[in-house]
Amino acid sequence: MIHVPLQPEPARFDALVRQPGRRALAANVEHLPPYWRECLDDLRDGYRGICAYLCVLVPRGTGARSVDHVAPKSKRRELAYEWSNYRFVCSLMNARKRDFDDVLDPMEIPDGWFVLELSFLQVLPAEGLHDEARACVQATIERLKLNDKECIAAREMYYTAYLDKGLTLELLQEWSPFVAREVVRQGLARRE
Repeated sequence: MIHVPLQPEPARFDALVRQPGRRALAANVEHLPPYWRECLDDLRDGYRGICAYLCVLVPRGTGARSVDHVAPKSKRRELAYEWSNYRFVCSLMNARKRDFDDVLDPMEIPDGWFVLELSFLQVLPAEGLHDEARACVQATIERLKLNDKECIAAREMYYTAYLDKGLTLELLQEWSPFVAREVVRQGLARRE
């Protein structure tokens, strides 16, 4: 996971999401209408299609994109229609995070808390973190299952393409920014 800066709220967000959402909240509806889906394209574009948790491109046309409410709707209804509470994620990560609140927010962590062991593409807490931060990083890795075979395969696809198939560092940064950052940090970037 890498730090993800909050992107500007789209101009049409208030009319398409916030205002209808506020009306639903005021009516005290039991099930919140999913107006957040109206901004999925804006989220994808604003975050360049990169899943905030897995840090790989969510390809268009796969149906795998979704909106994560970093503060869960079930616990913070008042934030259900706020841009600042949304994270662009793949469906797998959203399903794993659910309403749990032990997952670190990519917008609140500094870069470098998560690192990759590139031989096996395992996500690990960075060396030198204090005990509390290390425990939070480890809890996030475990909750999201960032080291299961599917997540490793997603990272491996890009890393292998970079190592063996001529993928440029620029494209690696665009499609898998965590892997790219680790390649550079570990001094493994090739001259292009």
